Amino acid sequence: MNKSFYHLAKLTSSIPLEFFIRISRQRLLLPFYHIISDKETVHIKHLYQVRTTSSFEKDIDFYLKHYSPITPDMLIQSLKAGEPTKKNSFLLTFDDGLREFHDVVAPILLRKGVSAICFLNSDFIDNKDLFYRYKTSILIEKLISQKNISKEIINWFETKNLVIDSTFSSLLTIKYAQSDQLNELAELVGVDFNQYLQTNKPYLDSNQINRLIKQGFSFGAHSIDHPRYSEISLVEQIRQTKESIDFVENKFNLDNRLFCFPFTDTGVKNNFFQLIFDIENSIADFTFGSSGLKKDRIKKNIQRIPMEIEDFSAQEIIYGEYIYYLCKSLLRKNTINRLW
Repeated sequence: MNKSFYHLAKLTSSIPLEFFIRISRQRLLLPFYHIISDKETVHIKHLYQVRTTSSFEKDIDFYLKHYSPITPDMLIQSLKAGEPTKKNSFLLTFDDGLREFHDVVAPILLRKGVSAICFLNSDFIDNKDLFYRYKTSILIEKLISQKNISKEIINWFETKNLVIDSTFSSLLTIKYAQSDQLNELAELVGVDFNQYLQTNKPYLDSNQINRLIKQGFSFGAHSIDHPRYSEISLVEQIRQTKESIDFVENKFNLDNRLFCFPFTDTGVKNNFFQLIFDIENSIADFTFGSSGLKKDRIKKNIQRIPMEIEDFSAQEIIYGEYIYYLCKSLLRKNTINRLW
């Protein structure tokens, strides 16, 4: 969403939020995060801004002031019944299944009486592998720390048509299909991703997940290894979805088959949803996108609000989302339509 609406929200903060909720009729809030931490996290450092614990607690206090927390089961029951929530409600979601959900987030949520859904990549559970974008951030940090860049590394950048500058940000243009290039560069700069996984353990392990389930938290799938769905074939989309849901459901004995799109559901076509929601062979019960406060023609695909946006507070982001939603409503463009 255009960040100008978040800036605009600062000018409208004197207007009660209930006013925006009432005229928009959007009473359900689904904010999503990846990680909450007060420590520097190398695998995320060069990707997006990490919310601190104090900022996160302020976010939760804002939600609790204006909305009632609901459990994942309450959300699923409402969705299955096809009935919108009758009161202002919120449920937090977390993507990527990072260890901080266990170490940092869960204790805060338990203390405040708030629940959440955490979405897992089946290949990354127990720190078996590493998301290719996290590899990118690790490599950027390594290159920035080097005083001199060898000719071999310069040649590597040139052969990949990547620009070398002080930030090495051109590495962020490497896509899922070319992710093997990151392993090539890792060898050149002396980065061992397996060692990083064992030393830092960025992901939840099975014991932590089972402990969190006993504490009342819910889990869903987030694909096998986090591709951008608009960049892979329909066959691969279905495989990534089905195999990750099956794995997570069977391994942790889950009641619901929930799926959250990696990156975004933008560009995912109607035929994908038709296949995964097929009545006779249902792959998923519900899916979750990340397009903010929006309606979706696919009733079983629920949109969430990204919260890791620069230094904007929860109040600024949520106010901005409502303002943007109402502006789009005037143009009849607040509902996501999809191609076949």
